[in-house]
Amino acid sequence: MTDQRLDLMLNPRSIAVVGASQREGSAGYGMIHGLINAGFDGAIFPVNPRYRNVAGLPCHESPRALPQPVDLAMLGVNSIHLEGQLDDAIAMRAGSAVIFDTCYLDGESDRGLLNRLKTKSRSAGLPVCGGNGMGFINLSRRLPVTIFDASSKLRDGGNVAFITHSGTVFSEIGNNDFRYTCNLIVSCGQEINGTMADYMDYALDMDSTRVIALFMEEARDPQAFTAALEKARMKDIPVVAMKVGRTRLSADFARVHSDADTGNDMGYQAIFDHYSVMRTGSMDEMANLLALLSHERRFSSGGIGVVLDSGGEREMFTDLADDTGVPLAVITRETAARIRPHLHHALEPVNPLDAWGTARNYEDDFEAYFLAMAHDPGVAMVAFCGDFQWNPTVERGYAKALVAASAQTGKPVSAILNTPMSGLMTAGQEMSRHGIVVLCGTRESLLAIRQALAWRNRRLPPPPVAAPFLPRLNDDFPAALGLARSPAEARASVMPTILLMIDPTFGPLVGLRRGGSNQEAWALPGIDPGTAGTLIDRLYGTWFPGTPSFRLDLARLVSMFSAIAPDLAGKVTSLELGPILEEDDGMACAGFTWRNAGA
Repeated sequence: MTDQRLDLMLNPRSIAVVGASQREGSAGYGMIHGLINAGFDGAIFPVNPRYRNVAGLPCHESPRALPQPVDLAMLGVNSIHLEGQLDDAIAMRAGSAVIFDTCYLDGESDRGLLNRLKTKSRSAGLPVCGGNGMGFINLSRRLPVTIFDASSKLRDGGNVAFITHSGTVFSEIGNNDFRYTCNLIVSCGQEINGTMADYMDYALDMDSTRVIALFMEEARDPQAFTAALEKARMKDIPVVAMKVGRTRLSADFARVHSDADTGNDMGYQAIFDHYSVMRTGSMDEMANLLALLSHERRFSSGGIGVVLDSGGEREMFTDLADDTGVPLAVITRETAARIRPHLHHALEPVNPLDAWGTARNYEDDFEAYFLAMAHDPGVAMVAFCGDFQWNPTVERGYAKALVAASAQTGKPVSAILNTPMSGLMTAGQEMSRHGIVVLCGTRESLLAIRQALAWRNRRLPPPPVAAPFLPRLNDDFPAALGLARSPAEARASVMPTILLMIDPTFGPLVGLRRGGSNQEAWALPGIDPGTAGTLIDRLYGTWFPGTPSFRLDLARLVSMFSAIAPDLAGKVTSLELGPILEEDDGMACAGFTWRNAGA
């Protein structure tokens, strides 16, 4: 799919609305009135043999009866009529099409209709968005191509490109959150002829795109997907992804939902790690992260500075920050001195700051706390953590203090609502309009902050490690890597094993397994010792069953092994080296097994 052909879909000058209707509440009514109400300035051709006119426009019997080829055909018909309408769109040389239907016919158990639609559109070179999706909204063109009138949802100035395999999430993340604005929302569904990677590539060429967000089941074109991630990295555009289908049951559901093969989750995690993709575990976390990344202000160096009005909630917040790995700034003496004159005598000027003393001058005091935190060189972001519902008078005061402080600093200023419904649609909306980053849910907010800090601290992947040799796959293989052979011992039960796996989607992956468990960590081949060290840390955390020098040697060994992994991939389907043991004179290997390719 070329950029020009995809542009005919996402930036059309003429649209055929197949299934256009005068019946209010129907999809056909929503399709055409959404275009008209949004002010689409191109040609609109209603198509429905039941009507002579729809929405004041002449209605045509079929796509073949149109007076000219169109850039985009919206096929808003059900499965019974869908194949014939696609045939007509191809025959009249439409530039692209959107399909909303599930593409399943009663009595067909082999997905026959879906496969025929794929074959026909690909043979004709016709880009198709969908099926089983909601279409798309190009907000940069104020163009809603969906089955409901989305004209009231259009907002200017968007910088988040959101691409999803779920139609419901299309609205939940793309349309219904005031804290960020999208420039492009695509529900690609079954990807009949056009993959998530195609839309990513298009969005990355839009000048307005600042963040790419994905809700994904599968990378149907792995090569194009990784190329798009590399393009995002080269453009310094963050990518946020929620990858579903990790468990066996949810993978089964994905096959039913959109004929998707969700693949090996460890392979996707390795890809995300390599390209610094921020993976989220919930939509709350994703929405919070999009609010942070799409904001005009970026984190400076250091941790976060937090002000609260509750001692108990400060304890909760501190525990959760530790759980989620979010660094709390250690404020300077100068910052503490700025805080002290405003603080009740029984409270200490530390971070996180329990700041509630009395209601006297509290608004000025809280503004002073926020500004003191903002001026601290070790504070990357200032946050108030609390709620905005229990006392409307105090609520307004906190909000005013945050806005006033934000006007006097270039750092991001945030309101973290412990419970999502505690003032989100009242004070939250008002603060957001004044540039405050509003985050919802304490843990979900901290998880998003951790991801944003990780993006700030990202580093480019190192050059691939050169492979000086390829040992023979026999019992001498460990010795060629500098490993003595040692019988398995009791202490080997916690030691790591080096792994090679051939992932059907992304190819060879290098991994480590923690002894005595099913815990594994994976990466793409060619990693340096530093990246290998992150795999070790992911498995063992702060406790490692060996000396620091052994840990360094193990990281070097994993890096060396990863350099030969691509050549081994043609010979084996899997390989296990280990457990790796620490000896007085070096490292030893307690086992070595492999499975030949084709065996």
